[in-house]
Amino acid sequence: MGVIIKFFLFFLVTYLILRSIGRLLFGIRYKQNSFRHGTPRGRQPRRESPKQPETQQDRIIGYQKKNFESTEVEDAEFVEIKEK
Repeated sequence: MGVIIKFFLFFLVTYLILRSIGRLLFGIRYKQNSFRHGTPRGRQPRRESPKQPETQQDRIIGYQKKNFESTEVEDAEFVEIKEK
């Protein structure tokens, strides 16, 4: 029974040591990046309103672009052109 407890404690201590080393090495970088890119707690991030097309023509063109991009491409047969 003592062997099982020692075995379990060995893995627990090894896990805690590796975890603390990982936090020391990588935790500093994560804290710096999150501080630099994070938003201050007092202010809320500014939301940009989504762009809406101004005219009916722009809406039609936008729809046609989306429709064209979503269509499947058909295979085409190519004819070789030999140079003289």
